[in-house]
Amino acid sequence: MSRSDLETRVTPSLLDRLIDLDPRMSQEPPKSRSTSLAELKQAVRRDLEWLLNTRCHIETLDDRLEEAPRSVAFYGLPDFTGVSVKSPIEQRRMTAAIESALKTFEPRFLDLRVELEPVDNIDRQLRFRIEATLDIEPTPEPIVFDSVLQAGTGGFSVVEK
Repeated sequence: MSRSDLETRVTPSLLDRLIDLDPRMSQEPPKSRSTSLAELKQAVRRDLEWLLNTRCHIETLDDRLEEAPRSVAFYGLPDFTGVSVKSPIEQRRMTAAIESALKTFEPRFLDLRVELEPVDNIDRQLRFRIEATLDIEPTPEPIVFDSVLQAGTGGFSVVEK
C-alpha cells in the first residue's frame, strides 16, 4: 500500500470509530482509500436507512423554538403508513419530506436530489432515487441510493447503486 494511499484514506464517522467490531484487536490495520471509502459508503447507506425508518411524530411547534426542527426530536420522517401511494399529491409530499430530512440530518450530502421513480400501479411500493455528492476529503464522491417504501408497513429498504 503506497504512502499516499494511506495518507488520503477516508476517516469514518465518529460513531463508526467508537464501534469496535473486533475488541480483541488493540489496533486496526491500515486500510487503503478504496477500502475505507467502501466502508464509509456502507455506513452512510446504513445511516440513511435508519433515518428513513425513523418516524417523527411532532406536528406543530412554537415559532420561538427556531433550532428545534434540527434537533433529535424531529429526526426521521412523518408516518406514511396508510397514505395512498397512487396520489400525486401524497407522492410529492413524501418526496419533499425525504429531501427535507436528508438536508437537515445528513450533512455529508452535497447537491442532494431525491426523485420518485415511475409508480407501478400493481404493487404498493414507492421507489425513490437519492443522488448526492458525499462530502469527503480530499475529493468528494458521487453516490446514488435506491430506496423502496413498502406502503403497507411504512418500512424503507436502501441499496447503493
